[in-house]
Amino acid sequence: MRAKLLNRARRPRRRQPRRERDTHRQILDASLHLFSEHGFARTTVRDIAHDAGITNAALYYHFASKQELLEALFEEKGIVPAIEGLQQTATQRAPRDALLVIARQAMSLMQSSRDFARLLLIEALRSEPAAVAEYSSLLERWEQGVSRLLTIYMHRGQLQEVDANITARQIVTLILSAFLHDLLGRFGPSPDKSDELSPALESYLTVSLDNILSGILPPATPTAPGR
Repeated sequence: MRAKLLNRARRPRRRQPRRERDTHRQILDASLHLFSEHGFARTTVRDIAHDAGITNAALYYHFASKQELLEALFEEKGIVPAIEGLQQTATQRAPRDALLVIARQAMSLMQSSRDFARLLLIEALRSEPAAVAEYSSLLERWEQGVSRLLTIYMHRGQLQEVDANITARQIVTLILSAFLHDLLGRFGPSPDKSDELSPALESYLTVSLDNILSGILPPATPTAPGR
């Protein structure tokens, strides 16, 4: 699956006429709407084509299968590349500040793609193979990125030596669980702007990350008397 996505990313993209781009957009919008409303398995290619106002043949011109449609939605949202980009610039900050920035920005990214994120989670829980593959790929790449970041801080002596992979999984699981609770309204109404978090959600992420970091930050250096 990942090899297929990488190969597609490397393939030179031909310039699409405006009409083709519009049809492409219509298909993706119809797919997200129907997958979210009826589920991936219960949505047919005919349903998507009808919702998009095109023929089955026109849909197959753009996408070979429903699975390719789901992969295209996954690529379009760009959640993982955006998170990986955050991690690459985060080492300029102190560990706590970096992880808080990543948590906030990752949450904002998922909130801005709320319908797709909900769809991916639900279909993965239903054991839909395409969704499970995409969800597993997302988690694996996200956890690896956080693990690399933690390892850099450990080498600098800014964090204690711990299992970076397990700690990264804890952090990613924390953010995902917070997103699930936010979907259920546990943190109150979401702000109007997608890049803002509610005060309750902001507090939850901060306190929870501090609890994790309390076990891996180096002990504070005692201040000498008289200083």
